[in-house]
Amino acid sequence: MIRASRLLAAAYTARALYMTASLALSYRDLRTEADRAEEDLPEETPGLTVIIPALREQAVMPRSLEHFAALAARWPKLRVLVVTAAREAAETPSGRPTTDDVCRMLADQHNTRLGREVFAVVSYPGQGRRASQLNYAVAELDKLSPSVGDYGDYVAVFDADAVPDARLASQFARAAKGRPAMIQQPMLPAFPGSSSGRRSAVMSGQDLAAFRRTLGIEYRRIKVARWCAPGQRPRLLAALARPMVYGVGSGLIVRRDKIEDIGFFQEPHDDLAVGHRLSMAGEPMAVLPSVNIVEPYQSVGAMARAFSSVAFANAATRHDYRFAKAHPTRLSAAGQRLLAARALADGAAWALGPAVMGAAATHLAVRRRYGPLLAAAVAAGLIEPVVAYRLRGRVLDDFRAAGPAGGTWRQPPPAAAVATYMLQPAVSGLGPWLLGVRAGAARLTGRELRFTKTEHLGELAPETRGDTVHG
Repeated sequence: MIRASRLLAAAYTARALYMTASLALSYRDLRTEADRAEEDLPEETPGLTVIIPALREQAVMPRSLEHFAALAARWPKLRVLVVTAAREAAETPSGRPTTDDVCRMLADQHNTRLGREVFAVVSYPGQGRRASQLNYAVAELDKLSPSVGDYGDYVAVFDADAVPDARLASQFARAAKGRPAMIQQPMLPAFPGSSSGRRSAVMSGQDLAAFRRTLGIEYRRIKVARWCAPGQRPRLLAALARPMVYGVGSGLIVRRDKIEDIGFFQEPHDDLAVGHRLSMAGEPMAVLPSVNIVEPYQSVGAMARAFSSVAFANAATRHDYRFAKAHPTRLSAAGQRLLAARALADGAAWALGPAVMGAAATHLAVRRRYGPLLAAAVAAGLIEPVVAYRLRGRVLDDFRAAGPAGGTWRQPPPAAAVATYMLQPAVSGLGPWLLGVRAGAARLTGRELRFTKTEHLGELAPETRGDTVHG
């Protein structure tokens, strides 16, 4: 038993060192590509229609649309389609404007200032969640004016609170030359430097954990997937090395003809299924060397609720596998099965990993085997978070906001972020456990399992003290 605990501790230490190296290598790649000189957009650059699903987003839509308007001023083939929800009207107090009211007013103002129809707003009439809004918006693209339809080569999904990087146009043009099925601009949660409010120590550590997911996992996986593209490497080597890519809902760019091929967007978490199905189809993907910044989760509870829907989508990998198996693919049947197994293993490790590692650490401590614990603490509790903190600050410094509303971005208090970093796997693991509790309660009561929406508070972010401002 002691040998198993030592092996688990050694594996945990090795994983921390690997993740530290992955962060450093990914940042080097990102900077190398981002430093390439910006070029004028070639005439053959595909058009891009940005779809922004919005529900109760009055606080954040003005800033987001301001940044996309600044992009559109230098990008003739950019269009923005905001899809609101009609049901919001019944939830909004009398006399207060709905998100639809705010967006239509802003769209008119920006279109007038730009001298062309860049922004359009449609209202989803159903009761579905974000994925249903996106599917409705995709269907509406064909019904809009030709000036929008002509530029529908790619469709991008951004969150209502997203701030895109000003280099999106030139980076998209370079990535789109190869006509990949999916292009991802990584998403980085961060508060603006002007925000006020107190942020808990645990959520400060989550800021670093989110950065690790963005750069060390999501960015790196797409890079490795491109290296393993069908026909570029020996088949066995590619099958063993190929990762399952999951799409990230803000900054997700999909070739328009591929949306129907993957069965459109899926409830309750639209982005994971996009990445899963395109991965198992063997479709080419690309990642941009910049981020879009979104508002972080405000509390552990809000994060756990959001992650419970992610866990549900991950559990639906079996459904994605059956879909991919029944449709054309560039991968072998074994390659598809291996990808699906990896995704399900990721989900199991997410839910059970903290408990298993906690039991191993307790066993080693009781047996007074402190060496493996010390090595794991140094690697995962000191080296990895310190490197993540420094690199996150550099990425925030490198970020270029498109609009005049841009500014500085805030780092969490370093002591709190580093001190709580090792707890983050357990904190993130609350998502799948909450899903289990809610699914069990739904079965017992006979009610439908429902997922709540993450509320964005805009400038009402928690007060931060002792933080570092970047930008």
